[in-house]
Amino acid sequence: MVADDVLRRCRVTVVWFLATAAVLKIAEGCQFYPAGEYLRFVRVPENVPVGGEVLQIEVHPRRNLSLQPVDKVEDVEYFTYRDVNSQVVSVILAQSLEELVDSESPQNVLKFRLVCDYSDGEDTISSYLSVTVYVEDVNDHAPQFINAPYHVTVDELTPTGLTVFRGIHAVDSDKRNTPNSDVQYSIVDGNEKGKFAMESSHRAVLVLRRPLDYDAGDREFTLTLMASDRGSPPRNSTTNVLVSVLDNDDLSPKFSQDVYRTQVTEFYPLSGKKIHQELIFNPHIFAYDQDLAIDAPIHYDIISGNDRHLFAVDGLNGSLFLDQELDLDMERTLPGNTFVLQLQASQADNPLKTGLTRVEVELMDLNDNLPEFEVDLYNISIVENLPNGFSVLQVMAQDKDQGDNGEFTYQLDDPSQAFIIDPRTGWLTVRDQSMLDREKQPSLGMRVHAKEKVPSIVKKADNSSAEASVAVEVTLLDANDNNPSFTPNNLYEFTVESDAQVGDIIGQVKATDPDLGRNGMVLYDLQRPSNGSTNISPVPFAVDAQNGQVTVIDSPLSEGRHAVFIEASDQPANPSERRYSLAVVTIEVLKVGSRAEGDEVPDFIGAPYEFWVGGNVGVGTSIGQIRMTDAVRNNHVGYDLLHSYHDGVPFAVEERSGTITVVDEISKFEQPLYDFEAVVTDGQDLTLVTNVTIHVVDDERGIGTKGPPIEFRVRENLSGALVGQLLNQSKDQNSSDVGRWKSLHFIIANQQDVTDRFAVSQDGTIYTQRGLDREERDIYRLTIITENSRGLIRGAGVYQVNVIVEDENDNAPVFEHSSYDGHVEENSAGGTEVTLNHLIHATDADVGHHAQFIFTLHGEGSELFTVDQASGRVFVKGLLLDREEKAVYLLRVVARDKGNLKSEVKLTIHLDDVNDNPPRFWQMVVLHDQDVEITESTVSSTQEQKKNTSTAGGDHHITESVTTMNFTQHRHLPPVVSILESTPVGTPILRVLAGDRDAGVNATITYKLTGESHIPVHRPYLKNYFTVQSQNGEILVVRTLLPETDFFLNMTATDGGGLTDNVTVRIHVKDVNDHAPVFKKSWYNFDLEEGSYTGRFLGRIEATDGDYGDNAKIIYSILQNEHDDVSVLPFRISENDGILTVTGETDRELRDSYAFQVTARDSGPVNNQHHSMVDVEIHILDVNDNAPSFYDYDQVVDIPSQSEGFHHSESSISTPVYYVSVLENSSPGTVVTKLSANDSDFPGNGNGLLLFNIPYPNQNGINLFSIDSKDGTVMTIGKLNYETQNIYNVTVVASDLGNPSLSSTALLIVRVIDVPEDAEEIAQPMFAHRYYEVEVEENSPVPVVLLVLNVTDAYRGQTLRYSIVPTPGSDSFEVASSNGTLYMVHSPDREQQSKYNLKIQAEVAKRSRVLPVLLYPLAAGRLADLAPNEVRIIVRVKDVNDNAPRFVINGRPVVAAIPTSATYGYQIVRLQATDPDEGLNADIRYQILGRVDDESRKFVIDPITGQVRSIVSFAHDAGRVYGFDVKATDKRGADDGRSAITNVFVYVLDEEKQLVMVMGSKPTTVEKDMENITNALFNLTGLDVRVRKIEPHVERDIDEGSATDLYLYAVDPRMNIIIDMDTLQNVLNKKQSDIKQHLEHYRVLEIANGAPVVNKPRNQRYLLSSLEVGVVVLGCVVFVGALAAAICVGCVRRGKQRKQQKNKSYPSQAGFNISNPTNPIMRTTSKAHLFPASYLDSMGCGDTTDTYVDLHSSKSVVCGPLFHQHHDPSCSRLREHQGHSSSVGQHLRPVRSNSNVAAATTGLEASITSLQSSGQDSGIGRCVCGHSTSHSSGDSSNGSYEDSLKSLRQHTISGSNTRHTSLMRRGNDISTRRRQRHNSISGDVVRLAPDIQQQPMKQQHKPSVLIGASNSALIRRTSERSIICPLTNE
Repeated sequence: MVADDVLRRCRVTVVWFLATAAVLKIAEGCQFYPAGEYLRFVRVPENVPVGGEVLQIEVHPRRNLSLQPVDKVEDVEYFTYRDVNSQVVSVILAQSLEELVDSESPQNVLKFRLVCDYSDGEDTISSYLSVTVYVEDVNDHAPQFINAPYHVTVDELTPTGLTVFRGIHAVDSDKRNTPNSDVQYSIVDGNEKGKFAMESSHRAVLVLRRPLDYDAGDREFTLTLMASDRGSPPRNSTTNVLVSVLDNDDLSPKFSQDVYRTQVTEFYPLSGKKIHQELIFNPHIFAYDQDLAIDAPIHYDIISGNDRHLFAVDGLNGSLFLDQELDLDMERTLPGNTFVLQLQASQADNPLKTGLTRVEVELMDLNDNLPEFEVDLYNISIVENLPNGFSVLQVMAQDKDQGDNGEFTYQLDDPSQAFIIDPRTGWLTVRDQSMLDREKQPSLGMRVHAKEKVPSIVKKADNSSAEASVAVEVTLLDANDNNPSFTPNNLYEFTVESDAQVGDIIGQVKATDPDLGRNGMVLYDLQRPSNGSTNISPVPFAVDAQNGQVTVIDSPLSEGRHAVFIEASDQPANPSERRYSLAVVTIEVLKVGSRAEGDEVPDFIGAPYEFWVGGNVGVGTSIGQIRMTDAVRNNHVGYDLLHSYHDGVPFAVEERSGTITVVDEISKFEQPLYDFEAVVTDGQDLTLVTNVTIHVVDDERGIGTKGPPIEFRVRENLSGALVGQLLNQSKDQNSSDVGRWKSLHFIIANQQDVTDRFAVSQDGTIYTQRGLDREERDIYRLTIITENSRGLIRGAGVYQVNVIVEDENDNAPVFEHSSYDGHVEENSAGGTEVTLNHLIHATDADVGHHAQFIFTLHGEGSELFTVDQASGRVFVKGLLLDREEKAVYLLRVVARDKGNLKSEVKLTIHLDDVNDNPPRFWQMVVLHDQDVEITESTVSSTQEQKKNTSTAGGDHHITESVTTMNFTQHRHLPPVVSILESTPVGTPILRVLAGDRDAGVNATITYKLTGESHIPVHRPYLKNYFTVQSQNGEILVVRTLLPETDFFLNMTATDGGGLTDNVTVRIHVKDVNDHAPVFKKSWYNFDLEEGSYTGRFLGRIEATDGDYGDNAKIIYSILQNEHDDVSVLPFRISENDGILTVTGETDRELRDSYAFQVTARDSGPVNNQHHSMVDVEIHILDVNDNAPSFYDYDQVVDIPSQSEGFHHSESSISTPVYYVSVLENSSPGTVVTKLSANDSDFPGNGNGLLLFNIPYPNQNGINLFSIDSKDGTVMTIGKLNYETQNIYNVTVVASDLGNPSLSSTALLIVRVIDVPEDAEEIAQPMFAHRYYEVEVEENSPVPVVLLVLNVTDAYRGQTLRYSIVPTPGSDSFEVASSNGTLYMVHSPDREQQSKYNLKIQAEVAKRSRVLPVLLYPLAAGRLADLAPNEVRIIVRVKDVNDNAPRFVINGRPVVAAIPTSATYGYQIVRLQATDPDEGLNADIRYQILGRVDDESRKFVIDPITGQVRSIVSFAHDAGRVYGFDVKATDKRGADDGRSAITNVFVYVLDEEKQLVMVMGSKPTTVEKDMENITNALFNLTGLDVRVRKIEPHVERDIDEGSATDLYLYAVDPRMNIIIDMDTLQNVLNKKQSDIKQHLEHYRVLEIANGAPVVNKPRNQRYLLSSLEVGVVVLGCVVFVGALAAAICVGCVRRGKQRKQQKNKSYPSQAGFNISNPTNPIMRTTSKAHLFPASYLDSMGCGDTTDTYVDLHSSKSVVCGPLFHQHHDPSCSRLREHQGHSSSVGQHLRPVRSNSNVAAATTGLEASITSLQSSGQDSGIGRCVCGHSTSHSSGDSSNGSYEDSLKSLRQHTISGSNTRHTSLMRRGNDISTRRRQRHNSISGDVVRLAPDIQQQPMKQQHKPSVLIGASNSALIRRTSERSIICPLTNE
């Protein structure tokens, strides 16, 4: 109903307003037209001149028209008006508007009102028209920089991206927040390197974009900045920013060289004095500061390589000095004889800035050492007759010097010349074996000298050069080198008759041997020829082995000649070395009587034989023949020659014919005479032997001639010519001897070449057998031997004859050379000599006049030359010689003798060139491989294309593609050669070749570029774009070429004589697409009014390209981006000219700007196109196309629109409606509401600026409401009366300032609320204090009164109610609703919440008498959210020391390890405890609990940090474990402080068993990532692997510092014990591949045992002395006795115990078995105990067989009764215990128990109890219900680990009643997801049940039970170890 009433009233109001408007329009009077218009908007530019028209208004009839202000009085002063006519007035400008918009406080809206009075005589009627003038800004100001120019200094180390200057600012005096004043910044010049940039175009912040380097030239930058606005047209201004770069000390000093090298000579002799010798380096050692502007002083130091202080460096200038004498012999370990020093140069002002260099000082050797032989004397014995070349001894010497100084050769001084020595190796070798004849010389002496290559500086006493030598003595040992020798010779002839008797001595042979001993003992034996025949009859003779007598052994003897071979042999120790000689004994057996005549027997003919042979006959020459009688059948015998020459003989006999032939060069042998035994045998019965002597005749000496040689002459070429008669020349011839000479015959004893030419007759006449050739041999020396029928006449039968051959003209002249060459210069004058390689000489083999001849020339051109007959020189006759016509003359030289015999030879005469022809350019070769081509040619000759292929080394074929062009006579029109502008510098492009008809140097052409020009001419003009190779005419590019330029090169060719030729080469440089388009602006922006367009021009985007032609033709396109689709953008760009147009609709309200990129791409080759992009921004300017719209309204109603005359229209208006309420007693000015409207147009130009207005008054004509025209606040302007009117309909119009102006209407319905007359407001605060702070201690008993609130005097006595405003934690408080008393109802815990913030309403409070209440002035912010009837209370909870410290190890003992090398101060472990209290209550102090005599005194702890350190040495404690307790107490260790205790076990690791992991990373890297490494090892192995020490790895092949050694140990996270190193190594080795894979980043090299290796000598044996052996034996005896005694004692005790057990009864028995006998692994004891044996021994424990395998093996649980203390009924442990007590008892079984074992187990359990009970928070000694089941040290320090040890010892010694505790442990699972470095293994200790405790038990009885459970969550798993402890009667 209310809504309907409101709607009805609205309709009435609208109708009323419309009716009123119609009435006013119809009424007459002063009226503004169009009628009904009350408000007009107009837009004018600011540059409208004074007097310019603003607008025209139609108003009539008018009278007293005036301008009145609306908002500001001064607004109306800008305008006035003038009448245009009676109906229209013109409002004109009275003041300039320029300063109005562009001022610091711009005003762009002016309001005034035109008021018109009209009087009809009765009444005066006023009309008005409100005019709003929007002043538009005009871009009439350019941006101006403030405080320009700018200067900024930047450090070179400024990081990129950092702002370097913010002081750039430019202002534009145009209107703010418009494009005209929107300043954009850009860097337009000076930033070619791109080092700087503006943060954005709108933010004038200079940002560093690229790093600066002062030392690289970045010293100063002058940047040109441009500030431009976005007006139309835009205006801009520029300024400069000078950026000075400051050099920073960022670079270290640097040496001028990386390595400095020098040499120093060693010292000789050493004086031992200290020196200070400067070492000279080239260049000198010098370092400089790379920060050139700083140039800090440098200090030099030697940092390595000078451990012996041999060198010193001058710290100021870097000079290096040698301070000690050096001897290279003492520096044998010096690598390369070079000292390597590392020099450091550091800045004097900053030693951390350093530079390093390497200095190498090479120690040069002096020859100050003589070679030293290995011995002082060599004395050797060798066997005689060693062959030549046999090495017998190597002498060795060494020279300590090096290089050439250490080189020497061996020289031998051997008087006997028997040996030679190798000069390099020193091997002594036999040179002449003949000198090694013991029989001649039994020993040899010699001396070997070491001759040095470089003379030694070592001197003798007489100052002469010293020399090293050694003596060598050689003793010759006898060798069996001599054959037995028969005397007088080896041919014996004996005769015996056939009837000789057996035993008759026929004869005797004798042989001797000069060797010694058995080598010279001779024995005889009879030998047969070894021909293999078995039919040979036995020899009837024998020889005596000792004396050589030949006897008959068979009779009768067969007649005939018998050949018997007797062998004489020596008797050496080695039978294989036996030597033999053979004697031929011929025994002729005769008949008894004499032999009959005429019987022919087999025999030699002419034996013995003697032959002569010349010493120079050739191989194959036959020198004689052995002949036999006819009785011997020659076809069945064989011939052989026997001799005893060791070196062999040059003769051999043909086996069948008996011919003796030369088989080797006779000159190789020195024997003048050879004796042989010729043997002929048929292989059966016949064997004949004779002597053969061969004389070697030297026909040069006339052997055998008594007088001078006989000389004969004979003409050559005559056959059968008489040479001479020997008999006529014999001086011995007389008449009495004629008969004797007749019986002689002559033999020529020369080689065959002589015997073939000469013959001698019976009478001694010598004649030629064929013609002789004098030229071949002009004299023959014949040896002629005479012999008679019996052979040679001894002593007088040899003649030496010289035959001289006389000459005949039978030889033509012969030239010395086969051809002759000559040279002569062309154009030479007559008489000029031709230079010949040889003078023309010829020889004639004839002699005398037969050898005379003349030279003549023949051939073409022979008339030009002549030959001098005497000298053989050739001369020019005088005719013209032109080399270019004919360069070579081929002639024949003929030599003719007087006998008309001739010969001829070639003569070649070369004409040497004279520079009489200039060079001529004739060819141009274009290299196509360099992209060179001929684009235009006017050369008339043809072009040819060829390819030159060259082969280098036969492997690579290089093909050069060229075009060869020949020049013609039109040489002034050169071809045009085109090349690319990108041709690299140094590239050859073509060759211009010139030719010269001359030759040699005169034809050697040198090319030169004499001129270069180009069109067009570029400025500045640069020369030398090309150069030419002077040798081959190749033109090369030497400078970057200018595109599209024609170059004209003037080429000159100069020959060797200075003659020249010129040609011009034209080269056209073609453009290469090597430039990308460049936009003229760095960015483009355009303004566009919103609207719909078709092809409207926006602007032109222009880019330029530095290329030419198509390469510079640019195509524009809009780039697709990820946000906008180009196809839907309303913008298009012309591809060719870059004109940007808009086609489509733009709406600023949807999108006020567009940003995209335009790409400019050139039209170069497809594969070489370039493009650039530029950013384009288009700002959409606002158009007033949106009317204001109201929002946040309550309802929208459709109101029918009314036209003139109140005629109904079908259309309706949707009008927003607001509903508000206001009290009727609201005073004028009370804000009723605030209406909100929005105009989506741009407010900067007025289109989006709104003005609110209430245009119509109330129904009664009175306006009770007004609205702020700017913010829409509606206020009351009159007094409201509910009784008069309770609803008001207010029409509100929102109009923008656009042109034309748009408006919207809303309806505000105001409801007036009735207010009783006596109602009052709460205007003042009710509480006397509105803020309180209260403190209360935590754990205070509740309830507690905190505060009583007080109210002000105005509210006292009134009945008020108090309540708490709900806030977090407010449920812990209550407030008395009647009196305002505040209570705390829950005891506070500061650790849970330390502060409460309360808010209470309407409370009356009293000041608390107990708790302090803080009242003080407060900041207004603390009361900002309080109502007048509210108060804030802050309750703070004070801390109470109600928490004990807790160690961060979760109740587990701390396990740490130290090496045996740990000494005083070694940091072992750092303990850390936390306390949730605060202040003093949380200040923790640490201390170690122990006694004076306790071993814990080996350690100390820092009371503040908790760092545990050692204070003694542990060198002899390897394998031990130390345990102690550490107590942490809060309140700084005060007596009343709360404390916690933890156990610390320190294992002393054996250095011999340390485990090292070697990583190939630097120690710093490994240390930084240590946690990651240990986490990875934990995840892989399941062990808590820890690192004890980190060291750099040192190894020969690895640089120090590049690898790291990690010394590892590990803790079993389940048992909390140190793992044995062997076990850990096995685990790591098994996982080694996984470890290397997971730690691949750190490069795990190896995992090895790090125990030091002691290098013991090999094969070293130690022998024990007799005393040591005795001690060992005695010790063994003592040990055996002690062992026997121990066994006896054990047996006795065991017997007693069994007896006691039989005599005593137990209430219950239970046993334990720590090791599992069924487990084969458990039968052996491992060394990985729960606690090491040494530690258990110190506790008095017995045998502890609990091993690492035990702790991790599955064992059966032996159960006994379950005992417990009183627990809460809710305790889960109580329920579990009760539920399992019966089942546990059923599994109890008795086992045997040994008291010692029980005691040991008790001690073990006591230690475990202490180990696990490290505070009440450990979870071991406390049940979940809070009852303690074991001793706890959480609240007190009285009970400790030491106490448990004491009790253990007491009950081991005394055996008295002991309090025992059974321990149950529950192992926590190890998380599989991530590593827990402190996994707790807590156990639950369960005490005896009360009923069991009350059972009477005697002291002697110590039953023990094994407590366990199978299902309880509190009991350990079956895989864990079960522990059995005796129970007491407690």
